[in-house]
Amino acid sequence: MMLSDKELEYLKELENNKEIVYLLNTRECDLISRLIKSYKEVQRQLLELQINKEID
Repeated sequence: MMLSDKELEYLKELENNKEIVYLLNTRECDLISRLIKSYKEVQRQLLELQINKEID
């Protein structure tokens, strides 16, 4: 399941919000960062697949 753009923006806001980050423990902060990185990587791979398909 892919995140919606709205969900991704929400995660980015969480990652950058110092008040919320203060309330989260390290594990939760790491999870949010990994979610964002994973999502961006999936987006990159999908774009690459799309470009390769168009080239073929």
